[in-house]
Amino acid sequence: MSGRTAYDVAGHYDAGYYEDLAARYRTRNRFARQRIANVLSLLPPLDGRVLVDVGCGMGTFTVEAAHRGARALGIDFAPEALPAAAAVARAEGAERAWFTRADAVHMPLRDDSADVVVAADITEHLDDATLRGVLSDVRRVLRSGGTFVVYTPESSHLFERLRDAGMMKQDPSHIGVRTAQQLAAEVRSAGLDVIDVRWLPSHLPVFNLLERAFARWVPLLRRRIGIVAQKA
Repeated sequence: MSGRTAYDVAGHYDAGYYEDLAARYRTRNRFARQRIANVLSLLPPLDGRVLVDVGCGMGTFTVEAAHRGARALGIDFAPEALPAAAAVARAEGAERAWFTRADAVHMPLRDDSADVVVAADITEHLDDATLRGVLSDVRRVLRSGGTFVVYTPESSHLFERLRDAGMMKQDPSHIGVRTAQQLAAEVRSAGLDVIDVRWLPSHLPVFNLLERAFARWVPLLRRRIGIVAQKA
């Protein structure tokens, strides 16, 4: 950890960043397709359920959940994210997708009000204290038996090692890239039962094949963490 907090890096992304992500999502390029497939592989059936997309960005999984029959709420602390998300939802015809600006440490939701909470590509932006605050509020808003899904980079992967060594460009907002074991321990400490931990592949063709085949045994090939937990 660098000593910076999630609030120190919250303004790192501007409107152009979210518009670029929205364009990649709407054209369903290889990156977007792999990311969607990875996260959907972790989620339970969504029809008729209430899903909260924490750190929704430009709204990928809020929209995807709405298309699968969920009542989906995307929340993000960055005000620049929300216009892009709303525009994507309109363009995609996702009428059951809503968005609001909120701090995930204090979500504007009642206790026991969500069936599913997804945190895709957010925990790497969180310092330890903020992560624990988010996980505590996730547990609060989840109904008994509800599902929590985390999707995030794994610190042991080759790309993350090269970034740490200064050989690849580092995203300055990535202040909390962790191992699967570290992240699963934090989820358990928040009072949630971890029921699955897996590594999911990148969109790069050669790496995709290697990561699928060998990530279980080779830490350098663990590109993305997927954690599924439940509220007992």
